[in-house]
Amino acid sequence: MKYSLLLTAIFLPLWCSSAADRPQLKPGTNRLQLHHDGHQREVLVRLPDDYDSSRRYPVVFGFHGAGGPMESYHRLLESVVQERGMISVSPQGISNDRGKTAWNGFANHRFSNTDDVGFVAKTIEHLATSAAIDRDRIFATGGSSGAIFCFRLAMETDLFAAIAPMRGAMIKRPPTPKGRPKLSILLACGTEDGLFTGNTKVPSEVFYPASQTMSLWAANHGSSGSSPKIIEDSSTLKLTRYSPAEADYELLLYAVKGAGTVWDEREHRKRFASWGSSSHAIAEVLPKAMSG
Repeated sequence: MKYSLLLTAIFLPLWCSSAADRPQLKPGTNRLQLHHDGHQREVLVRLPDDYDSSRRYPVVFGFHGAGGPMESYHRLLESVVQERGMISVSPQGISNDRGKTAWNGFANHRFSNTDDVGFVAKTIEHLATSAAIDRDRIFATGGSSGAIFCFRLAMETDLFAAIAPMRGAMIKRPPTPKGRPKLSILLACGTEDGLFTGNTKVPSEVFYPASQTMSLWAANHGSSGSSPKIIEDSSTLKLTRYSPAEADYELLLYAVKGAGTVWDEREHRKRFASWGSSSHAIAEVLPKAMSG
């Protein structure tokens, strides 16, 4: 995956203008500013170089980990934009009083208490009037803090068709998924990462083990009667499907054996691309969810 940072166009929309007068985003990189919940927020949006406003493009959000800048996922998703014809959205998390950026992944978060869910919803509304997006194909991925936030978005909104949390987990607090949309989920985590087993060093932040997280979502989707099926098991990874093979959604647990909190997502994203031949993919994952 190439990591060249090509800023082909810098564009600053006037967020205070009406939707009808809102400037349209341009091919390449657009740097946006949005005032929400008392904060001035920043977002990097990349449109394909051959962007055509008469089409409708799938959108993938990339949420950085704690301490990370938005530029990290902006670079990571560049190939998805150019090779798979998607629009990438890389927001910036808020810095706390210690200067650490993070996402508000659950109530009473020790790093952040800002309204990040509302910020994401407002960003989508802005995109709907400034770019040609397909609102039925909006996806989210993220690492660590960004991964935890993906689960909050899945629990509290109906904005996303699929999420792909990387190196993260779902907070073990009520409510559990019930009556939520049947979105596709790929959870990727190292087996030596405390979040994989639900163990953390912060007593007030307990997470579901990865397998239980997927079982809860399978129950939400009505597929709890199907036993998880191991579809790949090697010395480096174990891939388990929690959804029926014929379902129009995917529930997949991608366990990286022996890996902790740090592993090279780029190498594994290449493997994700081989799972299907759909025309679009969220960071080259979840092929069923991206088809159509």
